[in-house]
Amino acid sequence: MLNRAPVPRKIKNAYYGWWVLASTFLLGTLSGGIFSNSNAIFFGPIQRDLGLTSTQTSLIFSLVRAEGSIAGPIVGRLVDRFGSRPMIIFGGLLASSGFILLHWVHNYLLFVVIFVGVVGVGKSSGLGQVLISAVNRWFIRRRSLAMSICITGFSSGGAAILPLITIGVATIGWRDVMLYSGIFMGLIVLPLASLVKHSPEREGIGPDLPFPDDEDKGPKPQIVDFTVRQALRTKAYWILFTGSVLRISLWGTISVHSVEMFVWKGMSAELAGFMFSLMFLMSIPLRIIVGYLGDKFPLQPMMGGGMGAAALATVVLLTVEGNFAVYIFVALMAIEQGTSALNWVSLGNFFGRTSFATLMGLISVVFNIGMLLSPIYAGYIFDETGSYTIVLVSFFPIYLTAAFFFLMTRKPRPPVQTGSPAAAAYGR
Repeated sequence: MLNRAPVPRKIKNAYYGWWVLASTFLLGTLSGGIFSNSNAIFFGPIQRDLGLTSTQTSLIFSLVRAEGSIAGPIVGRLVDRFGSRPMIIFGGLLASSGFILLHWVHNYLLFVVIFVGVVGVGKSSGLGQVLISAVNRWFIRRRSLAMSICITGFSSGGAAILPLITIGVATIGWRDVMLYSGIFMGLIVLPLASLVKHSPEREGIGPDLPFPDDEDKGPKPQIVDFTVRQALRTKAYWILFTGSVLRISLWGTISVHSVEMFVWKGMSAELAGFMFSLMFLMSIPLRIIVGYLGDKFPLQPMMGGGMGAAALATVVLLTVEGNFAVYIFVALMAIEQGTSALNWVSLGNFFGRTSFATLMGLISVVFNIGMLLSPIYAGYIFDETGSYTIVLVSFFPIYLTAAFFFLMTRKPRPPVQTGSPAAAAYGR
């Protein structure tokens, strides 16, 4: 059987892809907790320490998205050509060194330069789409479950690490938290990256397809891979593209302004930080359940349902008063986050493995622009009105539009039919 690995590459008969998944999960946990989801925790302390407005503080985190929109296609192309491991090492060490440097920075412009040019470049180069692309290389039949587990790592970072960051910021200050976090991440990235192999084919094993035994004369499953040009010519890519951009652009505001939104509703800053962490914790079991179901059932209803939950969350925060509004908002946004991995599962199911990182990078060009603009927009509105009401009202129809696009997604026909049509590639 093609997917039987040589003994050195299998430990206790485990498919090596699971080791790749374990490594990317841990890297995603650390990256999500330290570099990505911590923005909302650092927002207020940095604003007060540097004497900034909400708009100026939002700009720090938003400019990282502008950098990501430029880096996305370049990183995707490099990953498709050279693999994920070298990008993980480079990006992880660069982002870690940036966090360490920020410990000593007191000037706003220098802070922006280091946060965007060092931390941002490092994160986008090795600790975001690169991890998802690595998993997509190793899984086909179990792609939905594997990719959901990988992306759950980012939520796990929010659930496990953000409470520690919240306590650390409240006790020793945000500067020391960044220093120690950067040192720890720099030490751990090399051993974890060493486990991420390029692809099963290069290791002498096959992907996780149930290939028939040698004596079985039945047809082997067809592995469908689109080129970038072929994918761009399909309607399916652009429908998925639009829904993904709308969803992720709004998450740019939620990820940066959630804690301040909760404070706006009357919650204490420390409790608001823990509620933001709880959002990620609650999304973890849902991600696993959705990932399991995604290998067996169509993805569209689950993706559309997640956007419907997010739209309802904006209504709750607008119409319900006090801490109770935050509790319901967190539960509904946990549903949205729980289904978010299906964007990339769909991309892999529709278009295969060989061009996945490039196709994902092209989507990231636009959604990073959205994640650049939406937090600045929210910060400006809050500076002018002292309220997030206009922001939430404007987000409601966008979430519903994203739901519509996700419900419309359909798997495209393979670009070239080889083998038996009945033995089609996996994925819905």
